[in-house]
Amino acid sequence: MSELKKKSENNLIASEFLIKQGLHASSVHCAYYSCLQLLKYSINFFFEVAYDELENNINYSKGSSHKYIINYVFNELKSAKYDNYETQHRNIKDLKEWRETSDYENTPIGSVESDRAYKTAKEFTTYIKENLK
Repeated sequence: MSELKKKSENNLIASEFLIKQGLHASSVHCAYYSCLQLLKYSINFFFEVAYDELENNINYSKGSSHKYIINYVFNELKSAKYDNYETQHRNIKDLKEWRETSDYENTPIGSVESDRAYKTAKEFTTYIKENLK
C-alpha cells in the first residue's frame, strides 16, 4: 500500500481518536489532512502522475500546493462528469477553511466543530474511494 494512502487512513483514525480525547482542534487538522493526502495519492494512482512530476507542476504553478492538488482532482472529476463532485468540492474547501481556523485562529474548537469535520472527511473519503477505482 502507498505510504501516502496509509497516512491518509491513519489521519482519519487519528481524527476520531482525538475527538474521543477532547482534542478537537487537532482532530480538525487530521480530518483535513486525511483528505488532502488521499487526493495527492489519487493524482498519482488514478491519474498516473508521478509524485516528482506532481511536485514540479505545483512548483511551476507558484501557488498553494493544497489548492493545486484540490483543483487538479476536481477538474478531472468535472470533466469526466462525475455525479455529486460539486458537493465534495465544497466539502474539501470547507475542511480546508475549518483546518485553517483550527490551526491559526484564536477561536475555540469544540466537539461540534470536530464532529462536523470528521463526518465531512468520512463522507469525502468514501466519495473519492467509490468514484476513483
